[in-house]
Amino acid sequence: MSHKSTTEPSQWVPCNTGGLSDIVERHPQLVPTIAAPPAACPLCSAATIVRVSDLQNFPAPTAPTGMEPNGWAIVGLAANFWTGASTHISEGLLLGQPAQVMFTPIGYHWNFGDGNTATSPTGGASWEALGLPEFTTTDTSHKYTAKGTYSIVLTIKYHADYSFGDQGWRPVDGTITMPSAPITVMAANESTVLVTEDCLTNPHGPGC
Repeated sequence: MSHKSTTEPSQWVPCNTGGLSDIVERHPQLVPTIAAPPAACPLCSAATIVRVSDLQNFPAPTAPTGMEPNGWAIVGLAANFWTGASTHISEGLLLGQPAQVMFTPIGYHWNFGDGNTATSPTGGASWEALGLPEFTTTDTSHKYTAKGTYSIVLTIKYHADYSFGDQGWRPVDGTITMPSAPITVMAANESTVLVTEDCLTNPHGPGC
């Protein structure tokens, strides 16, 4: 008994040997459609511009401040001021996407409350940290010329960078200024200060 072998023609093999291009042309319905994967971060393009006005969910940090002598000054002698401002990273939603924003202090503007202001290249430091004796003039010190109570306000300028996921840091367009909490200082003559607090009461006072 003989067996007759029959082979069903394939639904997608053409009658000629025109190759893949011919298959696609003759049977386009057989070519699978490959969908492009959804963009994980539609704003991660290098062309995306983020401005400081977009950082509503990322308030700039309020930096701590300090001064010495603590809360008072001697007329005619330097009172020293400083801030602990440093680079700060916050997380939140930026333009609807999870992101990080990094704030870096780049400028310091001091208003000493007596009509005088100054801009310093750094946030300053205590005399001890600088290795200087008390009442030494520094980049962030000020000498009051009259008795009185003064309110000192530091305004810090920040540069900001943003990052979506692991896309790296990119600059934010513009800068941000953030005022600190005021410092209240009472300036008095040296004789008044020495009478108010002698060296027994305050061993670290002026002249002790």
